[in-house]
Amino acid sequence: MLQHCPGSHWPDYHGCSLLNLTATLAAALGAPTGHAPLRHPALAGLATRRHVILLVIDGLGQQQLQTLGPDSALRQHQQSTLTSVFPSTTAAAITTLMTGEPPARHGLTGWHVYQENPERIVAALPLSVRWPEDDTSDAATVADTLFETPALFDRFARPATVLHPVYIADSPYSRQHSGQAQRLPYRSIEDMFEQLQQIVQADSGPSFIYGYLPQLDAAMHAHGTGAEPVRQLFAQIDQAFRLFTESLRGQDVTVLVTADHGFIDAPLERQLDLEDYPELLEDLRAPLSGERRVAFCHVRPGREERFLANARRLLGHAAWCLESRQLLEAGTFGPGPQHAGLPRRIGEVALIMKDDWTLRDLAPGEKPYYLPGVHAGVSAAEMTVPLIVFDGR
Repeated sequence: MLQHCPGSHWPDYHGCSLLNLTATLAAALGAPTGHAPLRHPALAGLATRRHVILLVIDGLGQQQLQTLGPDSALRQHQQSTLTSVFPSTTAAAITTLMTGEPPARHGLTGWHVYQENPERIVAALPLSVRWPEDDTSDAATVADTLFETPALFDRFARPATVLHPVYIADSPYSRQHSGQAQRLPYRSIEDMFEQLQQIVQADSGPSFIYGYLPQLDAAMHAHGTGAEPVRQLFAQIDQAFRLFTESLRGQDVTVLVTADHGFIDAPLERQLDLEDYPELLEDLRAPLSGERRVAFCHVRPGREERFLANARRLLGHAAWCLESRQLLEAGTFGPGPQHAGLPRRIGEVALIMKDDWTLRDLAPGEKPYYLPGVHAGVSAAEMTVPLIVFDGR
């Protein structure tokens, strides 16, 4: 999509991304979004299924599925691959799945999002304020100014249920994006699948169920993509999926499984610290927003050209340094209409990390930490996710 980023991989919003999967699902359930559908034979007839289930395994990119489970039940039922959205990260991708809109519309541009009026940087999922340090706004206040896109599931022509881990089931993010759907907390992976089975067996009428599994993502952030805790966790999820689908044989149920993004390992020696580049820091009016793999730079007025030139000179070996408007012009955030705040949210300069490089900065009061596994970038491993389909009939 951006010719000056050789080897990069970008979303295919024309028919092969999470946005298009959501468009097909929504159209089948009576809530067309107007976005291009994902056309695949395995998705034919969704509208006639009595129960439709969408499971999102956070972080299970195509590369992770092939590496962790080449002979797994999940892999056995894989039908295709999709692209994530941009950035390839939870805040952007999950919000697309739960609203039916791309990041261009919902405006969530990463773990950290820049806001105006008041000027601040917030963590989009826990809804904490990263900067300025003296901003004491609570999560509900941040949510009121950050979340603007209506929940997709409210428009479905059948009741919807959302299964989230107990620790986020009642969060402002979950309440906003679940809409009027029934929200059910679960305490373990097995508990989630047991609740899914109970809903299907109760068979109180046609249903849609959305289940979110964040555990694998957390493990890969903490340990890297191939560590033993990650392998054990994948095996646990796959076993629960296998038993669940076996229980559905002969029933009018379709289970869709995908991920919000993939992952890469991030060697410590390939982590750059912005504090080591005072020439760049002095031209910033705020800390970075976005992610360690896609950083949005908020530059002091009149210093944009100097900052970009210095960034290319100092960081060009590790990052593509672009004017942020180029991302908008290339449609990387998806089709419009565009969120009014998007141009400001992505700053004046974007640093898109190459290979396995990461960039870290520290806001006042933050303590440094290292993430062995990361995502949000434009490598194939981060951008490509599986489409898994089980049909019980």
